[in-house]
Amino acid sequence: MWLPAKGTHICSLEALAEKPARSFILRGDTDEQQIDIILWREGQEILGFVNQCPHLHLPLETMPDRLLNNAQTALLCSAHGAQFDRQGFCFIGPCKGDALKRLDVALVDTHEDEPGARGEQIIVCNGWFQTA
Repeated sequence: MWLPAKGTHICSLEALAEKPARSFILRGDTDEQQIDIILWREGQEILGFVNQCPHLHLPLETMPDRLLNNAQTALLCSAHGAQFDRQGFCFIGPCKGDALKRLDVALVDTHEDEPGARGEQIIVCNGWFQTA
């Protein structure tokens, strides 16, 4: 599975203002280099996951950016109702016990004096999330 270079800009923090969870497709230089990801925000904490249910390997949402359950406490797979906690582990559904692939994402302050920057906070991809 392709992953963009460390520090790749995904979006501004403002992009998650209206919806706490959104999907994004990141593309590389070739048609094969693309990845569908989910960003899930709670306060200043941003979590990143590959947008692929471990059950049938489909994207979680059928409708764009409808990724959370009604209580907005878990990611929801619209195909079979699987629910995933903030660590990406499935606790309800056909893939119970499996997990989404985690991405290491970071919130970075840009500075107005940097080329192309507007002095905002952006979210970048830093690779796969490493567990201890």
